[in-house]
Amino acid sequence: MKINKKLLALFSGIGIITLVLSLYAFKAHSRADQGYSPQPPWDNLKVLPKDITKDSLIGLMKNYENSLGVKCNYCHATSKVDPTKLDFPNDDKIEKEIARGMIKMTNEINENYFKPYFPDPKPEQVHVVNCVLCHRGTSNPEKYLSQMGKMYKTYDPNRDNRKEKAMEKE
Repeated sequence: MKINKKLLALFSGIGIITLVLSLYAFKAHSRADQGYSPQPPWDNLKVLPKDITKDSLIGLMKNYENSLGVKCNYCHATSKVDPTKLDFPNDDKIEKEIARGMIKMTNEINENYFKPYFPDPKPEQVHVVNCVLCHRGTSNPEKYLSQMGKMYKTYDPNRDNRKEKAMEKE
C-alpha cells in the first residue's frame, strides 16, 4: 500500500512537471523576440550621420543642452500644426544652422589636430574638443571668452609675474 502511494506521488509529480514544461513551450513570445526593426531614416540630418540610432541622437542632443544651458526649443522651431510640439526637421531658426557650423568646426579640430596624435590603431572618432570646452553652460560664451586675452597677456612660463598679479589686485 505504501509503495502504491509513493508511486502515485512520484507519477503525479512527474506529470505536474511535464504539464508545466509543456505550457512554457507554448507561451507567447515577448516583443524582444520579434527581431530587429531598423530605425526609419531621419529627416534633414545634414551634419550628423544619417544612420545614427535614436539613443545616440538623444544622448548627443542632451549633451548639447547641458553644454549650452538650453532646451530643445533653442535650436528647434515649434510645429505649425501643434505649437506644443517641436518640428525637428524644420530649419527656420538660425541657431540650428549655427549649431551645425559648430559641430563641423569641432569635428574638424578633433580630426586635424588630435586624431593624428593618438596611438595606432586610431579610433574612428576622437572627442577632445566639444561644446562645453568654450560654452561652459551658456549659450553665448562671449563674456567668458572676451577675458581670455587678458589671461594670456600676463602669462609667461619663463618669468615670475607675481608682481603684476599683485598690482592688478590693487
